[in-house]
Amino acid sequence: MVTVGSKMRFAIEVAGDTATMYVSGLLAATDAFALNRACSELPQHVRTLRLDLHGVADISDVAMIAVRAVLRYWRESRAGSFRLALASEHLVATYGEGVFALTPRNMRATLPHVVEATPAQTAMYL
Repeated sequence: MVTVGSKMRFAIEVAGDTATMYVSGLLAATDAFALNRACSELPQHVRTLRLDLHGVADISDVAMIAVRAVLRYWRESRAGSFRLALASEHLVATYGEGVFALTPRNMRATLPHVVEATPAQTAMYL
């Protein structure tokens, strides 16, 4: 477990071509630098990143700046897939891109009450 400052902690687990980054504590926008550095140090054969935010105390707008920065960095540096999992007292959500992404047809079959065509729009709906 790596502690960044005194507020955010993360640990990384690698299995095959997938890495899971467990983030906990209070996530600030500036924490994206430490998380991106950790991603850059992963072995080159790792193509899929799972970002687990279940331990983040508050999924605020500021925290989401860091999350978007890490996912953008992963997409641009590895051209790989990612999966984002988060939970709060009001929301449990998973978003995937690449091999994890559902097609619009599958999304409608899985969640028939959601009419949005893309996973991103569905996450906004939830």
